[in-house]
Amino acid sequence: MAGESRKLREEVQDEEPGISMTPMIDIVFQLLIFFMLACRFRTEEGEIHALLPKWGGQGITTPDKVPIEELRIKLLWVEPGSFRETKDPSNGRTLLKVGHRNLPYVTNSFGEVVPDYDELYKIICISRDTFKPTRQFRTRPATIDARPLVPLKHVVSSLNECVRANIKDITFAKPEIEY
Repeated sequence: MAGESRKLREEVQDEEPGISMTPMIDIVFQLLIFFMLACRFRTEEGEIHALLPKWGGQGITTPDKVPIEELRIKLLWVEPGSFRETKDPSNGRTLLKVGHRNLPYVTNSFGEVVPDYDELYKIICISRDTFKPTRQFRTRPATIDARPLVPLKHVVSSLNECVRANIKDITFAKPEIEY
């Protein structure tokens, strides 16, 4: 018996002490999961396919001076219940005009009264389809003319309708200078 225990001790002493890999693998996986959850990937911002005026835009023009080839979409900030422009940012709504035509209002899914963008899309499509290409313009050009108090969401919605109607030449009118 004593010989057997001595022999067993020698075998145990001959074995080199090993490093347990299980805790190290656990730590590596925890670090991997931590960095995967903590890492934020950058997303590229969306592109707006529009040409901004290099020379200052259309400036102040009257409807009779606007070229026939151009589709001008005006976004005005008006008093509720009327079509008069207002400077009061807290009391107003967006009026959408195409040419001399005021577009109707609809109530969206949030209960807000907004311009009818489906009607704008129909007008843009009709204008696009009746356009005869010229040397200068292959497709109907569109200009979005938004007043300073108009919320950006209405400007973007108008731009989206132009893009949806496949208008390629979209510009933004230069803000009017007040004297």
